[in-house]
Amino acid sequence: MTLRRPDWLDELHGLLLVALIAAGLGTVVGVVALLSGQSIDAEVAVTGAVTPDLPSGIALGSSVGVEILHPSAGQVAWALTGMLPRQVLILATLALLWRAVGQARRADPFGPGMARSFHRLGLVLVLGGPVVWIVDFFARTRLSDSVGVGGTYAVLDFLVPLAWGFAGFGAFAIGEILRRGRAMRVELDGVV
Repeated sequence: MTLRRPDWLDELHGLLLVALIAAGLGTVVGVVALLSGQSIDAEVAVTGAVTPDLPSGIALGSSVGVEILHPSAGQVAWALTGMLPRQVLILATLALLWRAVGQARRADPFGPGMARSFHRLGLVLVLGGPVVWIVDFFARTRLSDSVGVGGTYAVLDFLVPLAWGFAGFGAFAIGEILRRGRAMRVELDGVV
């Protein structure tokens, strides 16, 4: 019995397809759930209106989670606005990466289109990440404001755009490695 040596590009291509399908189905299920009136989770700032009587020595944090059992159309719209751009960015990233890995599997990984594929992926991540981050923050702020108790509350997490930026610059670096490899191959072909 001989073991087959794994083709890691083939394995990654299949894994990316599974991730793309799962993310797409998750997005559809999430949208359908929100549109069908599912309860929505939101955070509000802790104020006297929402602070229960607590024993001495016990304090609440700066926010408390609330569940909106019967969301209004506006609340559903804000929840969708917070969710959809992030999901679209994830789907676009997975699709571009799946396509690039498939192209590398079928053809020359140092072909002319590979560097452009990773450059395009880097642009989507570097530009799309901060836009999604800002839209998500604004939507969560408006959703929190719509609850009507406590104060408006949303955390502006600065690690999110850094993560998207880091991934984008990683894609730029891979594209540059591929571009330089192609240039070296052309130069070597000219020498031989």
